[in-house]
Amino acid sequence: MALDLKLPDDAEKHLKERAAAEYCNAVGRYAGDLLKEASRLEAANSSTGGAPEITSTMVKDADILLRRGYARPAKKPLLIGAQLVATVGGFVTGLLADMDKLRDPNTLVLFVVLLAVTITAAVLALVKE
Repeated sequence: MALDLKLPDDAEKHLKERAAAEYCNAVGRYAGDLLKEASRLEAANSSTGGAPEITSTMVKDADILLRRGYARPAKKPLLIGAQLVATVGGFVTGLLADMDKLRDPNTLVLFVVLLAVTITAAVLALVKE
């Protein structure tokens, strides 16, 4: 069964050609997100290994979750990497923060570079989240 997504009848009065195309793209993206969320709900409720069966209740629940913003999208690899670098960098920076070690110029340069990378990763993680 093919699904047909089309513009409402009164949309031609309100939307220009480009706006109608963007409207169709947005509806298509939402439909894809709705299907992914309903599939996730079905997988969470399924206790058997049979063929998946998405019910109308799962679709309604997925719609509510998406509309209210309860469904969390997966984290991007850049965000995960930035969080990891910020955490590990903070730990290593703490290990290097010894006044006796920082008198050596090489250790001082390493400390400053590592501190700058850690701060940058922390800010990037905060902004992207």
